Amino acid sequence: MKKVTLLIVGICSIGFAGLTHSVCTRTVSAAEETAISHEGVALPTRMLMSSIAKRMSNILEGTLAGSFKYVAQEAGSVVDDSYKINEVFFPGDPKENKWFQRANIDPNDSKKITKLKEGFHVYMKSIASSALEIQRAAKSEDQKATFKAFTNMVEKTCFECHAETRDKMIPIENR
Repeated sequence: MKKVTLLIVGICSIGFAGLTHSVCTRTVSAAEETAISHEGVALPTRMLMSSIAKRMSNILEGTLAGSFKYVAQEAGSVVDDSYKINEVFFPGDPKENKWFQRANIDPNDSKKITKLKEGFHVYMKSIASSALEIQRAAKSEDQKATFKAFTNMVEKTCFECHAETRDKMIPIENR
């Protein structure tokens, strides 16, 4: 009886620890070994990027586990999220755009804003196209092809957009 009670307490403790971790997640910088704060990031932008990042993580985990139906579902959700990019980064009034403020973009510079919008549209299409490629590979239940489609998306779309947009435009203290 004592072993059963200890087993139940142990399982409950592990469950509680997992629940706490899922509610209070933290991002850690490997280089600095410190937690990264997202307090200064405008809420809609942070929420969209966090959603895409979480789904990408789910795609990787699903691919490694061989859960192709789940991978296809998450890839479809990434496609859906990608269509929200322009509306989140370029909402109605440029003068009240928090992302422009963080990136030091003049809200009156319509040429620069139009060029940025066009660039974001290219990345949006690239995200959708890459996610659809992941979805096709997952539906074929080919683990290597699915993983390759995933890594192509990360390398050719995610990293490229972040290098061009986030890393060049937003000062590190404003990220």
